[in-house]
Amino acid sequence: MGPSWSLRTRFVLVAAACLLPLLGLTLYIFVQTLSQGREQLLQAQSATAEVVAQVVAATLDETGRMLDEVATVERIRKLEADGSAEVLEQFKRARPNLYGMFLVDGQGELVASTGFDPDPLRAAPSFRDAVDRALTLGEHGISNALTTTDASMVALTAPIRPRDGEDGQPAGAVGALLSVDRLRDTVLPFARGDTVIAIVSQGEILAIQGTGLDEAALSASLAQPVAQAVSGALWTESYADETGLERLAASAPVPGVDWATLVTHPSPVAAAPGRMLLERGLFALGLAALATLALVLALGEWIARPLRQLTGQATAIRQGDFAPLPIPSGPGEIRELGEAFGEMSDRLAVQMGALEAARAAGDAQAEQMRELNRRTIRLQEDERRRIAGDIHDAVSPLITGALYQARALQLSNGHVPAANGNGTGPDPGGDGLAAIGDLLNRATDELHNVVFALRPPDLDDLGVVAAIERYMDQVRRAGLNCHLEVEGEPPALTPEVRLAIYRIVQEALHNALRHAAADDAVVRIEATEDRLRVTIRDNGAGFNPDIAARPTSLGLLSMRERAAAIGASFAIASRPGDGTTISVERRMDPEPRDEVGLEPAAAVPVAIGEGVPA
Repeated sequence: MGPSWSLRTRFVLVAAACLLPLLGLTLYIFVQTLSQGREQLLQAQSATAEVVAQVVAATLDETGRMLDEVATVERIRKLEADGSAEVLEQFKRARPNLYGMFLVDGQGELVASTGFDPDPLRAAPSFRDAVDRALTLGEHGISNALTTTDASMVALTAPIRPRDGEDGQPAGAVGALLSVDRLRDTVLPFARGDTVIAIVSQGEILAIQGTGLDEAALSASLAQPVAQAVSGALWTESYADETGLERLAASAPVPGVDWATLVTHPSPVAAAPGRMLLERGLFALGLAALATLALVLALGEWIARPLRQLTGQATAIRQGDFAPLPIPSGPGEIRELGEAFGEMSDRLAVQMGALEAARAAGDAQAEQMRELNRRTIRLQEDERRRIAGDIHDAVSPLITGALYQARALQLSNGHVPAANGNGTGPDPGGDGLAAIGDLLNRATDELHNVVFALRPPDLDDLGVVAAIERYMDQVRRAGLNCHLEVEGEPPALTPEVRLAIYRIVQEALHNALRHAAADDAVVRIEATEDRLRVTIRDNGAGFNPDIAARPTSLGLLSMRERAAAIGASFAIASRPGDGTTISVERRMDPEPRDEVGLEPAAAVPVAIGEGVPA
């Protein structure tokens, strides 16, 4: 059988099973919402990276055009130190985002400068590369970030042509030192909140913008996306920063230069607002699930309580309590079930009352049947007593008279008086008369045995023990060695009890002799103050008491009925080959004298004809 769960538990399990799809759907919506927010954030970052790249490119183009304009000034073309310095100063003042400007000849030697002195920067490879690009290739050059103790800048260069439109070797190069800080403040105004925007070149961060962030730590956490941003293509990806939080990054190349813009922002799950939304959503979802389970538990209790009442009523009915049952409260079906229980209880109460009355009537009838059985046995024994008395009073005298006549003839020496009265003559039938006498003696013995069998006189005169001893004498002559053991003084017994015990012993010894082929038997009578026990044990063939179809089954039934008639218990213990033991036990309660009891029969002589003179 399956586990025995209460109705409330089943309600909660069903509710939980119903909540699982809802929770799954809600989580799916959460995941899809976060995924959609992630995609939207990446799209926004990509757009921001492209806008910033365009702004950076525009700033660099503006500075490049300014350098091209400077390169057309005649004094710059002539590489005049004094005149060139004045021109450079004029253009620098017009550009507040410049730290300084410088002019170099065709060999890269410094001719003039204004603002920041470029000599400390000339040792930097990226500075030399920017100058060489203008002098060698005749193109605009740009360096990586050039950091000094005072500032961080970028060098931009443009070639100087001797004449307009000439394609020959540049005569020199003019350059500008663009402030990285001012570039960042100018072109990175889009950084808000957790958003970080950076300009990178060849795996290095040129400028970075973020609110309330440690720039050194942030630069370290951007190593992976910065290394990928120099590829020059638009891309988006996610990565984990130094704290383990997931961030989304988007990069766009800056047109015209080997730079790229990088925009990064925490993922919707890692970002504080998204994380708070997720936590609050999950918390609200958990509260809703708990509230639903609590509601289902209350509903289950509301439904289960009347069912428990019905269970208690059913238990009471099972235990026999048919008192009026209260109708449990609850849904209509349960009320109808309670009313049905009440009607069933009322009907069972009526039926049980009728059953008890029928049982009492049956007991009374059984008692009446037992009384009728006892009276029948008494009538049978009275009839047997009457028959025995008739045989004793009528038949015995006749047989005794015949015996006297036969003996008289025998004493006359075989002579009989003559017919004329003048003497006697010889009797040729003397031998026949002797035979008649012998037959009459045997007939008298048989008649006496029949009388004793019908009603043993010793049973009423001397008691049940003497009657049993007398009967055992007959059984011994038939070949069964019997022994009688008496323990205690047998109490005074009513005629019914004496007769029943005698008949049971008689039937048991008869079965042992005729059916069990026993050669030894013991009858034991034990008497105490309140009990009488009679045990008959033989060493015969034995039998299986559970098998009813036996030749002795009628005798066993008779013994059972006789024991039941006097209120005694009857038990048989037997096994094939191990003899049989029959036990009868009766409680000796005080019994009143029965007026319909058997009257003592007249004593029957031990041997009819005894005492007759020879």
